[in-house]
Amino acid sequence: MYLTRLVIDAVKPLGEYNIIDLANDMAKHIRNGDVFIKVVEVDIHTEGLKIVIEGAKINFEGVQKALKDRGAVINSLDEATVSSNGKNKK
Repeated sequence: MYLTRLVIDAVKPLGEYNIIDLANDMAKHIRNGDVFIKVVEVDIHTEGLKIVIEGAKINFEGVQKALKDRGAVINSLDEATVSSNGKNKK
């Protein structure tokens, strides 16, 4: 079984790095996939993010570590798709 799609609600510190840097860090843990990040809320200290990850095989532990290493926090996992053949079906 392979995790092929994940939607994450997260927050990151404001101004410490940009979402491109964060997406690059997470992409290292995805085989043949994409990371989409949208800033959905900004306050004085944080940015609220909606992160969509799609790929043939997502290493959730690696993605989780990439977020933690940047000081981001996962609020919730809003969607998950698991495939038995490792191929992303849309």
